[in-house]
Amino acid sequence: MVDVFADYLRYLKDCAGKYIRDTHINGARLWTALEDSNDIHYVLSHPNGWEGSEQSQMRKAAVQAGLIRDTQDGHEHVSFVTEGEASLHFAVENGVLANISRVRRCRLVLADETDDFLSEESGSRHCGCGRRDN
Repeated sequence: MVDVFADYLRYLKDCAGKYIRDTHINGARLWTALEDSNDIHYVLSHPNGWEGSEQSQMRKAAVQAGLIRDTQDGHEHVSFVTEGEASLHFAVENGVLANISRVRRCRLVLADETDDFLSEESGSRHCGCGRRDN
């Protein structure tokens, strides 16, 4: 399974590189500078409930795909988030939740109905009322 995921990660990296090279001014130079700097941080999402052993396999795949080095420093260039966390961050960052600031009590529950189960990620954000509600 690690081999399959490594191939997929390598493909995604190649696609990202092609996109940057083709769409940005000086894209080829930008992509080369990014790769040479070893300053890229990868955030990989995984199903809710996955923990250490699954993340370890994902990290091995990232090494095998050439995204990170197999060193302590290299391992620090990859982080993991659950699909629920990723969905919540996307919703907050892209204004999906813009109307929530009109509500005084800003509790949020995000339902993720993938993989034949229901999980919930909850969080809060600063409200228009000037305080942080939980």
